[in-house]
Amino acid sequence: TDRRTWQNPEGLRDTPPLGDMAWTHPLHWSGDRDEVQDFEHTIRGQLMQGKGLIRGAVHPALGPPNKGLSRELDALAAYSNIHALPLSPHAKIPGASGGPDGVGIQYALSESALRGKALFFSQATLCATCHSGPFYTDCKTRDVGTQHDDPSEKMPSAYDTPTLLGIYKSAPYLHHGKAATLEEMLTTQNKSDRHGKTSQLTSAQIADLVEFLKALPYEDPVPQARALGMKPVER
Repeated sequence: TDRRTWQNPEGLRDTPPLGDMAWTHPLHWSGDRDEVQDFEHTIRGQLMQGKGLIRGAVHPALGPPNKGLSRELDALAAYSNIHALPLSPHAKIPGASGGPDGVGIQYALSESALRGKALFFSQATLCATCHSGPFYTDCKTRDVGTQHDDPSEKMPSAYDTPTLLGIYKSAPYLHHGKAATLEEMLTTQNKSDRHGKTSQLTSAQIADLVEFLKALPYEDPVPQARALGMKPVER
């Protein structure tokens, strides 16, 4: 991610990271891309104004697969889906390693992050209602009350639930990028409590919740995903 927010034809859009994207389809803040090849519409559209990589007709987004219609587009999709996220440096145990070469560095949650984890999965906040599973997303679009924060918004008020893995390095936050920090995302940019119930939390609890979010991922999500029968998009 370039950590920027762009004025797109449909409204303000924060640039999302590509990490673990193969596991978190559909794509786009609007959830209107069920395969990377559907970005052929973006390439040809108002945003990029290109000729595209498919020679001929393009299937509608969320319609029949565009995969297989262009070797170049399939290669672009394969590349986009290969990126895996490293474990968070915020979960690294200082001074711990598996040997003199540093292999086997240990990762765990701090006491603050453990308190934040308890809050995240509690009924008091309901964060895990949407940010669920190994990749902390339900892979659905949800109305979290942020549409009217951007006067230029042209899309319906439902946005893709982004993964929270690697969120420590992907500021700004929300589809319009108006939350400059994780603290703002949980407080000033969540006044109506529709993006998790956080208005009742103390400043210390907010700090703990932020520490947990910064520590994601503190373990590899893929083994758990495979155990649950999840499969990544074929690359």
